Amino acid sequence: MQEKPIQIKGQFLEDSAKIGQQIHYSLQVLHGKNQEIFFTGVGQKIGVFEPIKKEYFPTKTTQAGSLDSAVYTYKFFDIADKQLLSVPIYVMNESDCTKISPIPDTIFLKRLVPHPELINMNLVFEKLPIPLLKPKANVKNIFLGGIVIIFLVGILYWIFGKTIYRYYLLYQLWRRNLEFRRNYQRQTRNIANTSKGLLSLENAIRIWKGYLENLIKVPFSTFTTTEMLDYLKDKRLIKALKNVDSAVYGGNYSEKTIDSVNILVEIASTVYQNERKNLIQKTEKNEI
Repeated sequence: MQEKPIQIKGQFLEDSAKIGQQIHYSLQVLHGKNQEIFFTGVGQKIGVFEPIKKEYFPTKTTQAGSLDSAVYTYKFFDIADKQLLSVPIYVMNESDCTKISPIPDTIFLKRLVPHPELINMNLVFEKLPIPLLKPKANVKNIFLGGIVIIFLVGILYWIFGKTIYRYYLLYQLWRRNLEFRRNYQRQTRNIANTSKGLLSLENAIRIWKGYLENLIKVPFSTFTTTEMLDYLKDKRLIKALKNVDSAVYGGNYSEKTIDSVNILVEIASTVYQNERKNLIQKTEKNEI
């Protein structure tokens, strides 16, 4: 019995597609029951169409013959307005295979911008905002720059380090003296023969002792007047402290009280100047 002619039909399942979009192509073949056919493999590129996958469906046999079908998934990147595709099949003969192709089907390109030929690209580029480019950090240059900076800092410290350190210590010494003078004067500014004024005087003496204690690094606030004199070597100290104590504890406020307050500031200034000279001498002799 003579086999019926093979009927083959191939068509796109979409009418149009964008560039790079997946599209589907259906291929159906009706053939005789005893005819053996082969579908094109999924690895074969046809024209501009790049294959993605192939889905094959089981054979259906009826009185009209056997129906084989498959759906191919493609994508393309061509900018032509339309593309034609005809996926062939192969029929097994006694000696070889016969290639049979369906009528080509058409798919149209779906453009995101209609009529691109009418677009003035110069005008587009003029209006297009161009972001500023931020240079990427070069790790190698940063590393080398860091080494250079460390090297330069090391040289500067080797040459000027001791001088800079000396000025730093002198600055700290000056700042503490300035702070002492402000606090001391704030307490003694309004000294009067009143309980509040004498309390301020007592606070001023405590500030004075605390400053000298930090300046010469001895427990000056716990010393007796004789011990203070041994360290300060100033004979005015005995009389000044006696007048201050007489005002604070005995209520004997007089002009001598103000004079004693000023003497204590002068003594503190003398100690400050001596400590400053000692600091300069030590740094010059590399003892610090």
